[in-house]
Amino acid sequence: MRIGVIGTKWGLMHVGAFRAAGAEVVALCGQQVGHTREVAAREGIPLATTSVRELCAAVDAVVVASPDALHREHVELALDAGRAVLCEKPLTRTREEARALVERVRTATRPCAVNFPYRMLPPLQVLRAWLSERTAHHLVVTVRNNFVPTDVLEPGAYVGRSADFGGLSHVLDAALWLTGTTPTWVQASLSGRPVHTAALHVGLSSGTVLVLTHAASPEPGLHGGWSLLGEHWEAGFSGGFVPAREGWCVSPVRCFEAGAWRDLAPGLEPRPGAREPWAEAHVETARRFLARVEGTAAPDVALATVEEAATVQRILSAAMESEDDGRRILLD
Repeated sequence: MRIGVIGTKWGLMHVGAFRAAGAEVVALCGQQVGHTREVAAREGIPLATTSVRELCAAVDAVVVASPDALHREHVELALDAGRAVLCEKPLTRTREEARALVERVRTATRPCAVNFPYRMLPPLQVLRAWLSERTAHHLVVTVRNNFVPTDVLEPGAYVGRSADFGGLSHVLDAALWLTGTTPTWVQASLSGRPVHTAALHVGLSSGTVLVLTHAASPEPGLHGGWSLLGEHWEAGFSGGFVPAREGWCVSPVRCFEAGAWRDLAPGLEPRPGAREPWAEAHVETARRFLARVEGTAAPDVALATVEEAATVQRILSAAMESEDDGRRILLD
């Protein structure tokens, strides 16, 4: 299958992922002609262009890894050209854009999915299966993020050039996916304009309350701790990007039940001679996406739909509304 990638930065992760999954990456689209040609030549990609339409004409499926503000436009152009699409997170910058894109995808003739690599990490897949027989009272997540800028001035009081608050959509999607729930209300406190630190309480349809703190941090990398608490049980893990280890590290997933702790799943860490865990998660996404496009696999709950990504966008938009109004926001 011929793949075209829009985006010369994060798009390179998808170049390697789709090649590892057995596809051909034949086109690369960027914003600057010279830079795009340079990157394409270095990566061995035949077509370098600044035209999304030209890219679509040369491929069977499109990966949208362009700047966040362009996601909706580029997804729609690819769908209009009759191409299957894998879009990077966040889906869009606003709830309204997300809603419009959901409606567009419903009339599309080709599959469209969204990349949320947390779903592809084996320890989290084991945890999700274990949680399918239990209901959590609380899901508590604390993330410290060194990649969030704290001293920039970008368009938009809250969203800046993105609407992701430095990667919060990854965490929100993982929380909804792990628990198999939908959000019902949001209450938030947001710091920074654009937002770099957020404290969210999110009510879930199961009765679970997600308590999420996402904070800008001086420590290099991304560090997160997850705890789920239910009736007489508890489970959790930690994980994130550790520069000193040159990749993603996830601790073993552990649970406390019947009065004792035990391991549910082994952890992950970069190992010599093996693909880095986050890169491997992208390869798994590429494999599942290709299977869906080729029609060789049943519906895959690990591959995020546009509707699910739009739900994450609703939470982010409700968080901004909650900050403005100083109250809990009920979701439809």
